[in-house]
Parts: sequence; structure tokens; C-alpha cells
Amino acid sequence: MRLKTRLLTLALLLSLCLPLAVSCQQAAPPADSNGEVATSELVVDLLSKTHTLLLDSEGRLKSRAELSSGDGTVTLSIDAGTTLLSNSNRPLSQIQVEIDTSPLALPKNAVVLGAVYNLKPQEAILQPSLKLTLSYDPSELPEGVKENDLYIAPYDEVTGWGKYSYKKVDTESHRVITQIDRMTKYAILAPLTPTSSQSSSEPSTQLGSASISLEQALSSGKPTLAEFGSKTCVPCKMMKPVLDELAVEYQDKLNVVIIEVYEQKELTRYYRIMTIPTQIVFDGNGKEITRHLGFWSKAEIVAQLKKMGIE
Repeated sequence: MRLKTRLLTLALLLSLCLPLAVSCQQAAPPADSNGEVATSELVVDLLSKTHTLLLDSEGRLKSRAELSSGDGTVTLSIDAGTTLLSNSNRPLSQIQVEIDTSPLALPKNAVVLGAVYNLKPQEAILQPSLKLTLSYDPSELPEGVKENDLYIAPYDEVTGWGKYSYKKVDTESHRVITQIDRMTKYAILAPLTPTSSQSSSEPSTQLGSASISLEQALSSGKPTLAEFGSKTCVPCKMMKPVLDELAVEYQDKLNVVIIEVYEQKELTRYYRIMTIPTQIVFDGNGKEITRHLGFWSKAEIVAQLKKMGIE
């Protein structure tokens, strides 16, 4: 009887201890493709496409990473052993790349080609540099600018646009590559030759063959089609005859204004123009209705005007 009681007691103790032992087991830290243990994860969000990287306790990347956005316009290349730290010297937990739409100062003697990308967090520590690759549309090249002239530039809120010494242009896939040592805003710039008209302090806006300022157009009580562009921009030149035709055909119903971005920098910044040409349509009260980037065909503009009741 005593033996039976002891056996029952032992079975009861085992039934209680076994779950506790199982629950005390800890999951193994994540490992990379080589089976090496990592201590933290770094999540990289490239224009809403997410990648996860593994770092060791010192913030060093376990294996080389080539990360691209879903549309392939942005790529980050990070070598194995690269240290990625926060400003508190802890392994970095997140990198985010997004399109920036805030108003920026225009680069001197250059034009922004495509979008501006904001890399965050700006206080991140990168050792050594990362490679940043941005794609561009060759049809947007200003007249006289060759693809090999393009470069990627960083933007600082205090000092404005900078320039890196290293660059590589892939003219077949239309991509520019540079090495970056910090997280900030980046864009592809196309260098331009300054013209005498760019030094003029007088506004340069046109309505058909007559001059009119955007302020006058917006206060006229009529809807306004305003284009922000440049005399050296190829798509802008293609837009000129379209705008001239619209100015004549809609003379009593619509203001058509052309704004030179390098002469009207404050106005360009105010309307957050990052790509030329950019067309903005305003209603009769001066309220922005829509905006379009790049060449805009006459048929598409007429369709937009019809939506606004302008025929």
C-alpha cells in the first residue's frame, strides 16, 4: 500500500514539473542564411516594401543585402560587416525610405530629375558607407544634358544641396549610383548652364502673348492653368505650343500662365515644385484643383477642363 502511494505521489510531481520545464525553454535567437546567430533585427521599409536584416550585438550586418523598392526605383546595397547604429549606439531597428513632398530650395544651376527621397532616421550611424541607386526617366533630361552628367545629391535643411565625389551612371538601365554616409534627403540632379535670364529679378510669366503674374491670374475670377517649367527643359518646350493653343481657344474662360522656375524660386518653393514641368489647375477662387507632372497632352487637359465645366 505504501509503495502504491509513493508511486502515485511521484507521478503527480512529474505531471506538475514537466509543463514547467517545457515552458521555461527559450526560443533560439534568429540566425542568418549561414546559420550564424544574430541578436537583433533591422526592418527596412523601401517605399512600403519591407525587408528584414539580421544584426549582431554590435550592430554589424551578418550578410550582404541588396534591397529594392517594389517598383525598382530605389535600391540600397549594404555590405556584410557594415555597422548600423542608432544615435544611442544601439543596433538600428528600422530604416525608412519615402518620397518627400515638402518644399525644398532649388539647386543652383541644376534641376531635380524625378522624385526626392527621404531616408530616415537621420541620426543613424553608418560605417562604412552604403550604396544608393536611383532610377530616372531619360525623356525628362533637360536639353543639352547627357545621362553621364547626372549625379545624386544630398539635401540638408541648413546648407541646401550638396554633392558626393563618387558616382556611377548606368545609361542602359537609366540608374545613378552613389555612396552615402548618412541618412537624409536625396535626389538625382541634372546640371544646367546658367543663362542671363536666370539672373533677372523680374517675374517671368506669360499668358499667350501677353504678360501676367500668377497672382493676377488667381485673383481674376477665372480658372487658371499654371505651368512651372524652364526654357532649357525638353518636356517644357513640348508643352509650350499646347499651352499657347489653350490660351487662344479658352481666352475668355481660362488663364494660362507659364512660370520660369529659376526666375521665380520663391513661388516655386511655395507651390512645392520638385519636378518640371509641373502643371497646376486652379478654380475661379484660386483653389488648387489638380496638378500633373511631366508632359500633359492637350486632350487630357481639355478633359480635365470639361470636368470643371469649362468648355
